Amino acid sequence: MMHFDFMGRKYLWFTISGVVILVGLISLFTRGLNLGIDFESGSRLVVSFSRDTNVDEVRASSEKAGFGDAVVQTIGEGRYQVTLPSLSPEQEATVITNLSTDVGVTDRSWSSVGPTFGRQVVNSMLKAIVISWLIIIIYVGFRFEYKFAVATIVALIHDLAVTVGVYSIVGREVTTATVAAVLTILGYSLYDTIIIFDRVRENTPRARRGGYADMVNESIWEVMTRSIITTLLTLLPVICLLLFGGETLKDFAFALLVGIASGAYSSIFVAAPLLSMWKEREPRYRAKPGAARGTGPKTAPDAKAAPQKGSAKGAGAVRSGKGKGKGKGGKGRPAKAR
Repeated sequence: MMHFDFMGRKYLWFTISGVVILVGLISLFTRGLNLGIDFESGSRLVVSFSRDTNVDEVRASSEKAGFGDAVVQTIGEGRYQVTLPSLSPEQEATVITNLSTDVGVTDRSWSSVGPTFGRQVVNSMLKAIVISWLIIIIYVGFRFEYKFAVATIVALIHDLAVTVGVYSIVGREVTTATVAAVLTILGYSLYDTIIIFDRVRENTPRARRGGYADMVNESIWEVMTRSIITTLLTLLPVICLLLFGGETLKDFAFALLVGIASGAYSSIFVAAPLLSMWKEREPRYRAKPGAARGTGPKTAPDAKAAPQKGSAKGAGAVRSGKGKGKGKGGKGRPAKAR
C-alpha cells in the first residue's frame, strides 16, 4: 500500500482552501452574484426567428423598443432568451413588434417572476440547509461522536463557500437549478466524508499514543481507490450535461461539477485533518514529549540488544543442560581418562 502523509501536510491543505475561499469572498463582496430572474423580479422572453441572426442584432432590436438593459443569451440553435425588467402587456407587445419587424419572430413565450418568488426560493433553501445540518449533527454524533459531526459540518460549509465563490468569480447566472444543485452537492460531500470516517472509526483501536494521524492516513489510503472511482464516475455524466445539455441543465451541471470536485477535496484534505488534530489533543492519543510520529509501532533499542547480549550464555546453558541430561540418564558415553 502506498503511503502519503496527508495529515503531516494539513496546513498546506488548509492554506489552499483558505486562499480559494478568500478570493471567492472578495469577488462576492465586490462583484456579487449574477442573480437570474428567479431571484429578481422581471420578464423573460424565449423567442425563435425566421432567419439566422445573432445576439447583437436581438439586443439592438430590444434597445429600439426602449430596453437597452436587456440581457440576451443563446439557448439553442436559432433560439434566444431575452431577460428584461418587469413589463406590462403593452410593453411586451412593443418588444415583440420590434423583433418581428427587424428579425422575424416565428415562436415566442413570456414568463414573469414577481419580487417575492426569489425570496421564497432563498428562504426555502436556507431552511433545507439548516434542517439537513441539524439532522447530520444528530446522526453523525450518535453514530460516531460529536467531533466527527463538527468536522463533517465544516467540510460542508467549505464546499458551499467554494461553490458560491466560484459562481461569483466566473459570473455565471444563479438560477433555481443552481439551488437544487447546491443541495445535491451537500449530499454528495456528506457521503464521501462518511465513507472515510467510517473506516477511521473501524481502525481507531489500532491507533497508539501519538499515532492517531498515522491511523487516519492509513484509513484514507484504504478507501482512496473507492473515492477516486466514485468521483470520476459521477463527474463523467455531469461533464456530458455541461457540454451537451440545454441551458437549464448546463446551470445544474456547472454547480455539480464545482461542488463534487470540492466535496472530494474537502473529505480528504479538510474533514480528516480537522478530526485528526482534534483527536490528537485527547490524552490517550497525545504524543509523549520528544516523541516523533512514525508509521508503525516502535521497539525500544534495549529490547533489541538484550537477546544478543545473553545469546552466548543461553547457548552455553543449553549445551550444559544437554550434557547433564546424558550423564544422569546413563546414556551418555563416559569421558576417557587421559
